[in-house]
Amino acid sequence: MATFDPSILQSILNKTKTESSESVNLVEVPPFQEWRFEVAAKDKLKLKLVDGTAEIFGTELSPNIEYAFQGSIKLCVFSFSGCKLQFWNCQPLSEYVSEESCVGQYLTLHLGLEKQRVVEGPRVLVIGGKDSGKTALCRTLASYAEKQDHQPMLVNLNPRDFQFVIPGNLSATAISDLLNVENVALGESVATGPSFYHQKQPLAKTFGLEKFSDNVKLYRYLIQQLGKSVRRRLDNDLKVKKSGVIVDTPAFTIKEYDIIEEIVASFNINVLLIVGSERLLVDLKKKMQNPAITLLKLNKSSGCVDKDDKYERELQQRSIKEYFYGIDRLQLSPYSITVNLKDFIFVRPKETEHVNLSFLSGDLADDDEVPRETVNFKQLAERVKNPGSDTLSNSILSLVDDSHIDTLKYLNSDDDDENLIKPFLDSSSLGFCYVQNCNDEKGKLTLLVPSPVQQLPTRTLLLTQFRYHE
Repeated sequence: MATFDPSILQSILNKTKTESSESVNLVEVPPFQEWRFEVAAKDKLKLKLVDGTAEIFGTELSPNIEYAFQGSIKLCVFSFSGCKLQFWNCQPLSEYVSEESCVGQYLTLHLGLEKQRVVEGPRVLVIGGKDSGKTALCRTLASYAEKQDHQPMLVNLNPRDFQFVIPGNLSATAISDLLNVENVALGESVATGPSFYHQKQPLAKTFGLEKFSDNVKLYRYLIQQLGKSVRRRLDNDLKVKKSGVIVDTPAFTIKEYDIIEEIVASFNINVLLIVGSERLLVDLKKKMQNPAITLLKLNKSSGCVDKDDKYERELQQRSIKEYFYGIDRLQLSPYSITVNLKDFIFVRPKETEHVNLSFLSGDLADDDEVPRETVNFKQLAERVKNPGSDTLSNSILSLVDDSHIDTLKYLNSDDDDENLIKPFLDSSSLGFCYVQNCNDEKGKLTLLVPSPVQQLPTRTLLLTQFRYHE
């Protein structure tokens, strides 16, 4: 009979301990410097702050707490006082400590905005070229304001991006607590279920297309509608009003001046930040003569990297997955429900090319309504007359509030007149669902929803351009 040799077990334990210790890497970040890293698509990097203080885009990391970052992702950890970090579980594609950081510049800007908040909340618009660090700046300013017990309204006007919602939306969210650094969408909304962090309540207008240039008329109309909603929120919430508004945008050039002017009017902007483009600053100074608006140029961070189309699509797919399934720290259990196709009205945005940017004047007063005679709603969206598997399979649907729509009238007809399209576009999104299956023969639709429901809260669904594959 064979006997057990204890030395074998001890050898295995020693080997495991050695391998474990070798897999943990230590990084020391000096004061006012940052550690930059990139994680591959199928890798997951685990990170812990073991000494000092550190932050990611203004959100402080808790000491001795394990954070998990799923690739594809490119991030930086900044420290004012210096810190020590441990990382393990995978080897980053690249990682290094950089002496160059724009955080000091961001802090100076934050202190200037704090002085404005003594009188009234600043309304900040951030513009610049592609991959210039606009979103990082907006996140940092919102996080610094939240640390000062403010609740700034963080607005995203880039339909390719995602802040508390999935791609394809223009959103506005009051930041009343920490942002989730592990979630690519910055955190969970109330639509996704329980959360480790304080849930945010985003106000979302579904654009449904990937690029604002796919339908500039629709884009500008939704900017106006979102601006009205934000102004109403500011009027009804003095703390948010005093905290101000921070607006993130797609890549704009002077050619999109009419859109910039539209945003300035819709959100009553009084601080315009231009990131990394001296030429854009000079051009805007020539065109924008409003003395009530302060124009400032900020340097582009050397840590900004060019994001190719593949990387952006990986992030978009991941944001959709996290909306339904959550992250490692807080996994969600979405539900599948089956509904009848005939019980719903489907509308989709129209995709156009080279539309006229002079759609509406940028001189609307704060409380002016959009002149209805100037808007041809048939150019903005259309009804999906015969929805089926060819158009719905693997699609993302926005649940549009139908409280102002005569759903019974349109369920019994194929009309798509202004009385359907206008309130459809004026309404906010209640959440999103994913089409798992469409059975044309039975007229049934199987949907994945984030919360347990017997039926959807609306009969009006907006078909977006985005697709998801499990």
